[in-house]
Amino acid sequence: MWWRRGGARAASLAWSRPAPFLAAPGGASIARGCGLARAIAPPPRATSRHASASFASSAAPGPDVRAAFAYCSDTVRAHDYESYLCTLFLPRRRRPAALALRAFNVETANALGAAKEPHLALMRLRWWRDAVDALHDDRARVPDHPVARALAAVLRGGRGGAMTRRWMARMVDARVEDAERDGAQPPRLADLERYADDTHASLLCALLDLTGARRDAASPIDADHCAAHVGKAIGIANTLRGASAHAAQRRCYVPADVCAETGAVAEAFHRRDVSDETKDAVHRVASRAKAHLDAARAMRDRIQPKKTETATKPTTLSSVDEGPAARASAVFLPAVATGAYLDALEARDFDAFHPGLERTAAPIVTQWRIAWAAYRGRY
Repeated sequence: MWWRRGGARAASLAWSRPAPFLAAPGGASIARGCGLARAIAPPPRATSRHASASFASSAAPGPDVRAAFAYCSDTVRAHDYESYLCTLFLPRRRRPAALALRAFNVETANALGAAKEPHLALMRLRWWRDAVDALHDDRARVPDHPVARALAAVLRGGRGGAMTRRWMARMVDARVEDAERDGAQPPRLADLERYADDTHASLLCALLDLTGARRDAASPIDADHCAAHVGKAIGIANTLRGASAHAAQRRCYVPADVCAETGAVAEAFHRRDVSDETKDAVHRVASRAKAHLDAARAMRDRIQPKKTETATKPTTLSSVDEGPAARASAVFLPAVATGAYLDALEARDFDAFHPGLERTAAPIVTQWRIAWAAYRGRY
């Protein structure tokens, strides 16, 4: 199957478009620090009763810990609204751990975008790297940060194992390496894939651990394999979602080898220039993200709960409150937004700076899309 872009024939990766991406004016989609942390224009502030109830019923006895979980909820809701909505489709008692991990991801992903100088971002990221080690040592002092306090309540007492520590360390180490590049492009597309694997795939693997989804999947190995594909798709797509924000900081995440093959240059992305060369480069990167997304969706039937487990479709938020563990498909729900973005990018001929891509769908549309995918057990 061939896919025509700008008059040039390019190999298609079988893009499926189940629903158009609806953009509404007034929104903002800003990927900062190369990844997940992005303001998705949430509706007016109103903390979900499901999230707050899960904090109250968690194993957090003191007001400081409850306040820490509330801080995590507010942080994810403000900076990664799509993932916040996806978290509501986890079982109630699994949500605090998921929101704490996602808040940790927001804090580390935002470090480079929020800092005025790369060395300040490095200091912040190295602090988080030390915090990861401290959080997994019951004898160490809990770092003085709300997200760290929430993570301590989730991970200590034997609840966080060596693999969870490894996933979290990989997330920070990848972002330290990114900050040390000081705006330089990834040399190869494989390097961008590795970055997405170390950050977003590691986050999903940690979520599989702490929500119990890996244990209850029909095939835990396939669940890990699917997490790698979904994480790479999300991570690669998010570097394109953040193209405008990265241009303002004179950073470019389109790999150097892709630019060399298509005739694009990093300076064109810094200036937000749109040409056939930049579109071809974006198309090449987006196609790799789409290939991973398609591979993950093809594995859906192999990661559903074991047949010995009774599982019903979550018709409402309350219907997912009582399950013993999360479905792996619920952990992978953020892929829904990634698929919608890739469809929107294709519709705009791979112009990563198109104004329509910088507007987000109305919150009700985003909520409906994620809820419909959750009901169908898809992602």
